[in-house]
Amino acid sequence: MILNQPKHRHYDVIILGSGPAGITTAFELSKDTSLKIAVIESGLLEPHPTIQTLANVQLHGDLPDNYFPMHTQRCFGGTSTIWGGFCAVLEERAFTAQAWPISYQELNRWYPAAAHIIELPDDAYRQPTVAIEGTSELVYKPFFVSPPVRFNKKYHSFFQYHPRVDLILGTTGLRLIARGRTVTALELRDSLAPQLSPTFVSADTFVLASGGVGNPRLLQLSDIVEHMPVGLGLMEHPHLYAVADMYLDQDRLPIGLKEDPNLVHALQLSDSYCVENGVLSFSADFNMQQMTPTVLLGKRREMLHTPVTLRAELAPDFRNAVREGDRSNYLGLPMPRIDFHYRYHDLARESWQLFGEALLRSGLGRPSILQPEFQLHDGGHLMGTTRMGLSAADSVVDSNCRVHTTDNLYVAGSSVFPAGGASNPTFTIVALALRLGAYLASTLKGHADG
Repeated sequence: MILNQPKHRHYDVIILGSGPAGITTAFELSKDTSLKIAVIESGLLEPHPTIQTLANVQLHGDLPDNYFPMHTQRCFGGTSTIWGGFCAVLEERAFTAQAWPISYQELNRWYPAAAHIIELPDDAYRQPTVAIEGTSELVYKPFFVSPPVRFNKKYHSFFQYHPRVDLILGTTGLRLIARGRTVTALELRDSLAPQLSPTFVSADTFVLASGGVGNPRLLQLSDIVEHMPVGLGLMEHPHLYAVADMYLDQDRLPIGLKEDPNLVHALQLSDSYCVENGVLSFSADFNMQQMTPTVLLGKRREMLHTPVTLRAELAPDFRNAVREGDRSNYLGLPMPRIDFHYRYHDLARESWQLFGEALLRSGLGRPSILQPEFQLHDGGHLMGTTRMGLSAADSVVDSNCRVHTTDNLYVAGSSVFPAGGASNPTFTIVALALRLGAYLASTLKGHADG
């Protein structure tokens, strides 16, 4: 049911946030026919200008002033309502380098179901990269484009008619209330009537699905922090648009590549090359349209001449962080302070040099030099602020996305990514949410049976 306040005082599971992570977790959990589930959203069915100001932050660093108005939405469907649809499987080396405490195979088994949800072809998970004959240093990396799926439209009927899943709109979670290791209740306030007294709703299990800023802020406001790095290690994907050119031998590219509005072609340093050389990677886009005669390896031939856009990986840096600001919003909550610096210009030049050398060694093509001056653009990908790991000393959630210091509080979304690769995160967000929903369903069923 779609409501403006909780129907029950107690639920089996409360999910805070109705973006792709929250909706996917709820949908997977709903397969257990015994559970009462609430999805709580601070916004309404459509964006509301007053509620949208709850996404405002105090910015310090490299992110532009319009970053959060552009990349966040306080409404049903969350960021899926403005999502561009770019999708790719996370690079396997993020797991082989042991940045993630789960295996690549563990996550990979959820990509097929995630592809179905965001309406991607099977190739999106069956062939996340394609080997290129004659080189082990470079791979072809396709980026698949979802229609894009708007989760608010796709799941509106699900929430409207499901008898055990309530979507509660216009209601903001203020803080979690814990007793020892157990979260017992969530304090709520009407998003458009701050003068009303807060209300409280309890649950057996709580899931935070409020994004890379909302998740750490709720933990901080609830004093569920201890000595964990909550809010630290904020990652983004710097985008460098048309900063160089490549000439590519079309005959050496994987067979069958053609222009497709639902596919973006790219080259990438291979996982093995990155691991062996201790480097981060990026994807280098190319198109299949512009042919021009040029000399390669002493022979004049027709080559693809393409401008290059780079989508790059950043390592987590604990100086990039979400903290409490010194101003408050209209609900009386301290606004988040975001400190973020890319620190990527030198690394971009070093990485492009390595990529260019690998391209020349492969005989596949040749690169231009990187432009002497270039601007870094954002992707709207907030990751790593409640990172997954093995202990509370250096992470916030465990391998099942449970907050280390609690028994019944979980986190969904890209805030749990300990490494973000160079791939857009939504595909992995949905896969992880499916995994979390299935885990919670089995855990709660086990408790009920016991």
